[in-house]
Amino acid sequence: MVEFDKLGRLLQKNVEGQFLWELEHGFELSPRASIGILDTVKLYFGQSNSYNFGQVKLYVVSQNEPAGKPVSELQKVAIWVTLDAGAEDLEIYKNYNLTHLRRIRLLRVVDEVLDGGGVATQEDLARLFQVGIRTIRRDIAYLHNQGYSVVTRGEFCDIGSGVSHRVRIVELYLEGLTYTDICRKMRHSAKAIKRYINTFIRVASLITYGIYSEKDISFYVGISERLSKDYIDLYNRYNTNEKYRIRIKEMTDQIASRPNFDDEKKEEVL
Repeated sequence: MVEFDKLGRLLQKNVEGQFLWELEHGFELSPRASIGILDTVKLYFGQSNSYNFGQVKLYVVSQNEPAGKPVSELQKVAIWVTLDAGAEDLEIYKNYNLTHLRRIRLLRVVDEVLDGGGVATQEDLARLFQVGIRTIRRDIAYLHNQGYSVVTRGEFCDIGSGVSHRVRIVELYLEGLTYTDICRKMRHSAKAIKRYINTFIRVASLITYGIYSEKDISFYVGISERLSKDYIDLYNRYNTNEKYRIRIKEMTDQIASRPNFDDEKKEEVL
């Protein structure tokens, strides 16, 4: 594990560390308040399709392309993927090791590629992470054995996009596991787990207001339509059970200020 002082120095060298410094020194906020503001900003503005710090552009094959065609004839799409998630990645680096960090990044990148309408090959991932293809294959095999879905082009053509780790994390929370339990089981950062759950809560809140469209929820929450569909399906699946329906209501009740949609705006998005 990385020593705490080294982790702190790494945090100060990225945009999140600079933002926290500005809040603490420029606005004289406490460290706890500053972190709370940073987490809120990331929740509402850190999931858009525009470029964010720590991202790189990756060119991959479109999901619309069938198997069997030469690579030169396949349509490509350009997708921004998050190679470095700042404090979230540093938390994993501190608690585990570089190999585990690479595997968590691999999960994140694969989901972002699928969200963007593309599908990566093992060669794409090996080039991105600057490792050999055997390393990527070992990482994928390990993650599959842990119950994760890691969909590359070969699998996508056979089975589709699969269930992402984000959906599985929310499932565990709906089933009553605590943040600590989920961190231990999924070996993700607490920040990432909290963000996935909060995003689902926002989706569920919109559904309770009568907004069901994947496109509209994607727009209002700032997530991909693929993730919107995953969370809508998850909501519909669990909301049929009285136990989980109560759990979902408890989660949506946590939102202090709900979206204020008047009748005219509802008509626009329904």
